[in-house]
Amino acid sequence: MSQFSQNIGERVLRKRVKKVSRNKTAHNFKSASTAIILFDVLIPDCFSAVKDFSKYLAKNSIKTKVIGFVSHKEVPQEMLLWANFDFITKKEINWYGKPVGPVAEDFFADEPDILFVFSFGKNLSIDYLSQLSPARFKVACFTEETNDYDLMINPPGGKCKISFLTEQVKHYINMLNPS
Repeated sequence: MSQFSQNIGERVLRKRVKKVSRNKTAHNFKSASTAIILFDVLIPDCFSAVKDFSKYLAKNSIKTKVIGFVSHKEVPQEMLLWANFDFITKKEINWYGKPVGPVAEDFFADEPDILFVFSFGKNLSIDYLSQLSPARFKVACFTEETNDYDLMINPPGGKCKISFLTEQVKHYINMLNPS
């Protein structure tokens, strides 16, 4: 993506974020009934960690959707076998970085209790998804970038790993006592 496209995409995102209204509510694993896990497939060992985390949510009776962001035009062959995972590819990103297509439309139409964002770098397309989501409670790894996350996990040394993040999310969300 060119710097021009990136700048336009960031400007459009800032304008659209101002129009998003969401009903912010803290949730733990007992009070939540729906969740979406949004993750970047380029994260090392992401599949097993995301799969285990989605099983953990299912064990807690939380209906979960899992959406992976693929920065290629096609979903890699090994990911096609991942059952119950949806993917947004580079083909489904418009010229300034906004996700479009059926998976993105379903994502934006859904209002989950919790949105888990497992992405550790600047990614405009994932920012579109996370910041324009009407999710009631948003959880992610700590970042100094402008965001609207309600809970951020700050790893020691500033380097986040997905297995560490999922364990910390379990720990801290179980501690929450929403009123």
